[in-house]
Amino acid sequence: MRVFLPCLLLSGIVLHALPLRAADDTGQFAMKGAGFLPCKVYVLEREKRSNIYYMIGGWLEGYLSAHNKYSKETFDVTSFESLELLLRIMENHCKSNPGDRLYGVISAMIGKLDPKRLKNSSNRVEIKDGDRKTALYRETIRRIQEALKQRGLYKSEIDGKFTDRTKSAIIAFQSDLEYEMTGFPDQTTLWRLLRK
Repeated sequence: MRVFLPCLLLSGIVLHALPLRAADDTGQFAMKGAGFLPCKVYVLEREKRSNIYYMIGGWLEGYLSAHNKYSKETFDVTSFESLELLLRIMENHCKSNPGDRLYGVISAMIGKLDPKRLKNSSNRVEIKDGDRKTALYRETIRRIQEALKQRGLYKSEIDGKFTDRTKSAIIAFQSDLEYEMTGFPDQTTLWRLLRK
């Protein structure tokens, strides 16, 4: 996967803070960069995996970072979601709403993610299973354990550690969903467990 930061820097996109800090007294602020693009352009550029698509990814990463910095009680609005997952969510919306502007789509997406944001800093835990690897916040692992416990699938201590018992509970959850039973906390599994 390409790195989005160089695209962001090279494109000269200047992100402004969220309305809390950047808006005028009527709530208006200047939008820069990819936020003006309509969904139909995004869908087309994503299909081509063009430079514009990678620029949009960089813009989104920058926008999320600005949101995290300028929003009260926010360490990370994305508690587990990868950039690729967010871009897929945007694509799904944009295919049905080609005239929507990306800024509105992203603002709505952040609004949906915000209630389950991480309010405080949390260390990351590396998780490896064969060729698959990810890093999740310890707080996210704690949330996984809580969600699995509520479903009667996890019976151990909620400690934010990715143990064999946590993995076994994920396997049971994946079995209930009729997913591949890997025990790996992939994006689809976590979305169904923590966001649905």
